[in-house]
Amino acid sequence: MIPRLHKRTHTPHAPLAEALGRPISPNEGLTEYTVVAHWPGLDYFTLDDEQRTWTSVQWAEHLEDPHLERPFAASPDDDRRPILHVDVRLHPDDRELTGPEWAEAAHRLARAAGIEIPGKEHGCRWIVVQAQPGRLDLIANLIHLDGAWHIPPADILRRLSDEARRIEQDLHLIPVRTGPTPRPAIRPAPTASAQLASVLTQLADEQAGPLARSADSSSTPRTGSPASPAPPGPAPRTAWSWSPAASTPSSRTWTASQPTWSSPGSPPYRPPPGTPPTDRRRRNVSLPRTDRFLDIRRDPHSDELLARGGDSEAHSILQRAGFIAVVRVHETYHRAPTGLTEDDESRLAADAVARLRAIGYHVDCDKDFDTDARPASHLPLGSAVAYLAERIREATTAEEAADALTELTAAHDGILVALREVLTATAEFHEGLGGAADQHVARRLRYLDEWRVRSLLNDLSATRNDLADRRAPHPGRSTCPGEVPTTERERSAVCACPPPPRSHPAPPPPVAAGLRR
Repeated sequence: MIPRLHKRTHTPHAPLAEALGRPISPNEGLTEYTVVAHWPGLDYFTLDDEQRTWTSVQWAEHLEDPHLERPFAASPDDDRRPILHVDVRLHPDDRELTGPEWAEAAHRLARAAGIEIPGKEHGCRWIVVQAQPGRLDLIANLIHLDGAWHIPPADILRRLSDEARRIEQDLHLIPVRTGPTPRPAIRPAPTASAQLASVLTQLADEQAGPLARSADSSSTPRTGSPASPAPPGPAPRTAWSWSPAASTPSSRTWTASQPTWSSPGSPPYRPPPGTPPTDRRRRNVSLPRTDRFLDIRRDPHSDELLARGGDSEAHSILQRAGFIAVVRVHETYHRAPTGLTEDDESRLAADAVARLRAIGYHVDCDKDFDTDARPASHLPLGSAVAYLAERIREATTAEEAADALTELTAAHDGILVALREVLTATAEFHEGLGGAADQHVARRLRYLDEWRVRSLLNDLSATRNDLADRRAPHPGRSTCPGEVPTTERERSAVCACPPPPRSHPAPPPPVAAGLRR
């Protein structure tokens, strides 16, 4: 974990947008999975009947309130920028922390920075945001509720670094390398004679050189000819191998054997006796696709049901089985919905394992989720829509393309009209839920229906009508009858298709004439 202290600002809007990785919005609600910690006085500050999910704009206004109420508050050195921003980044190879682990790390860092003082409920307002993978952002207002200015410790960065080392040890994270980084040894630049000797060494190699391969492929066999020692070369020989014996896809890794360097005092490289000759062109061995492997297990730290691995088709099957996708920068995994019992989660996982194995995926799972069931798989509704794209790709006339687009733009039972009905029904469903954020979601869905999907429907309808009026064949997709006419002059012709049109090169741009002297 590497902490970083930013310059203080007047408002929390820019630090909060940087923590979220996107601009703040009045329609985006930040749940407890995003705001993992906050100042303890917020529980007493919030009314019982008030909404618990605030938008990012509301969080920014909440942090800015002390500055608006005390606009003339200043630090002892007359600094009027009250917003403190600290971010902490994990190692890229660290594991994904759970919600309680993020919350614990957030409170410990807030106490190390002197922002959270145990037992003091009317201190600074602060929140900790976890919106980006492997990153925590602490945003605080240094103005107390009584107008006093909070002075953070002078060695705040050192305290944060020390606490980060302890958190790494407690949560078993990858520690930060301490001490000076050893500088790599500077190799002397090779001379021209050394480069020429290296090229000649590769040519004269009797085991893998091009001359040796051409001699082996000749009609005159060479038997009993002793191998002359080749000049030593500077290049290492590294052998790569893949170990499929591991039980999980994540543990199937590529391993390299120790490189063997040739030196002037050592004999040249020779393969062991009995090794059959190989061709370098055969090194691309077909390996099993790693996106066909999945892992469905309970996380040992959070006891959360997680599914990792797979391609986009596997992700669709997991979503239809009931999982929820969690999209990160480096991966996309799936989790079980909240509020399920352990038995319900086991049934959900067993159903997903059966569906994935039924179409050929390799699934490693816990013993409770293992099943021999193989349910029948049916084509989803999206396959019928994707078939329209295949029809347009194979269309040879404008009329065929217009027929495919008609399924999208039909006024009564077209796909886009049905999509508008789905958006309207979802908006009505959210309006009846009664939550504060549900009204925003309903208005957003109605906006998409009226302005986005409706505009898309109008544009595609105009495109379809234009193609229907043309009724002309596509110049680059003419249908080939596969017959040769009797008047064909070329004896090698197998069809009557005309040759493709010759493309003339584009003329060069005109050169501006210069001034006459």
